[in-house]
Amino acid sequence: MFSNPLTLYGLIFIAALLLFESLLRLLFGARRSKVEIRNRLEGLKHKQGAAEAYNSLLKRRGIAGRLGDRSLRGRFNRFVAQTGLELSVARRIFYLSLFFLLGLVLAELLFNLSMVLLVLSAAAFSIALSLLLLSYIRSRRIRLFTSQISPAIDIIVRSLNAGHPLVAAISLVAREMPDPIGSEFGILNDQMTFGAELEQAMFNMYQRVGAPELNLLTVTVSVQKGTGGNLSEILENLAQMIRDRQIIKAKIKAISAEGRATAWVMMLFPFLLFAMIRVLVPTYFDLVWESGWGHYAVIGCLAMIFFGMLVIRRIVNFDF
Repeated sequence: MFSNPLTLYGLIFIAALLLFESLLRLLFGARRSKVEIRNRLEGLKHKQGAAEAYNSLLKRRGIAGRLGDRSLRGRFNRFVAQTGLELSVARRIFYLSLFFLLGLVLAELLFNLSMVLLVLSAAAFSIALSLLLLSYIRSRRIRLFTSQISPAIDIIVRSLNAGHPLVAAISLVAREMPDPIGSEFGILNDQMTFGAELEQAMFNMYQRVGAPELNLLTVTVSVQKGTGGNLSEILENLAQMIRDRQIIKAKIKAISAEGRATAWVMMLFPFLLFAMIRVLVPTYFDLVWESGWGHYAVIGCLAMIFFGMLVIRRIVNFDF
């Protein structure tokens, strides 16, 4: 398939060009989103009704009508929505095709595989890379959201102490706090304006974000509404508890940093060593491929690396 060097170089150039273009789109798109209005519903309300604008925003996030869907497709859409990215079906197909082409080129350069195994390895590479990128973006957004929860609760507490209702306090958070918590509280405020109950609206926000600390806030508000009590005092204690939780999490991460770094080194070192040998001595692994057992050896090694990575991650990863 890649016997002609010009064809191979052309595919590499196209893959690099598409990857560079995608990175530029993500970079400038992220910069644009920071200077836009925090509550993106406002721009849509001038063209359509409030309810239609809310549903349109959820569709762009991929979760319209799927917040309670427990199917595999619904969970995946919710996982993508929690990244904060607005990925349409066309864009998802485009990125998967780009990663598939990149995996095809890498597999041809590093491994001497048949056409079937080449396509399967490229497909596995594209899916794994997509999930890793989405997981990283989702985790980064959840960490940023979690770091903003305590200041947001403080704003709500001060607003409640000043005599404002809870809806006005939530609206104040939407106006004063930056993204992502500003946009999410803006959606929460608009959904309550549309007539949704506070508990349901906060549960929907937890489904959109996925932060465990937000679930604590949702449960706290729900229990307080059913049992009564001083909401501002309860929220103040919750904010302090979340701060203490973040301090403990940072300490545990510092202690386990060496183990997590070891896990990444152990996972990446075999691939780097193979690539280095492949570049320095291209014929070094020819006997392995010609024996007919090379493919099984590669699959076995990848499986052992994967399970070893899982074991080390379970050792150094803690529930907070």
